[in-house]
Amino acid sequence: MAFDLYLDNGRDPEQRAWIAPHEEAILSSDAQRYPQLCRLAREFYAQPSISPEQSQALVQEIIGRMLEEPQGADSPLAEVALRLLALFDQAYRQRSTIRCVGD
Repeated sequence: MAFDLYLDNGRDPEQRAWIAPHEEAILSSDAQRYPQLCRLAREFYAQPSISPEQSQALVQEIIGRMLEEPQGADSPLAEVALRLLALFDQAYRQRSTIRCVGD
């Protein structure tokens, strides 16, 4: 896996998501429209951390990316989007940071 994301809430180390190499298209280079997805793309291998506020913004940006997909829920990116949305939403609600590790 190219990029692993772990919820750092001190309770459940199994709360995680990942972006496989073939799923990196979920990220964006469009800093104007998707600043947090662009940041993740830039820092992909630098082990960034994601604050609860950034998690909330990422939820909105991923939804925006999926709305751009002509196939919508049938898009190849839908699976990774769902994984990420669940983790980012949980991080925001629990006010927890997400730790990231790139291969």
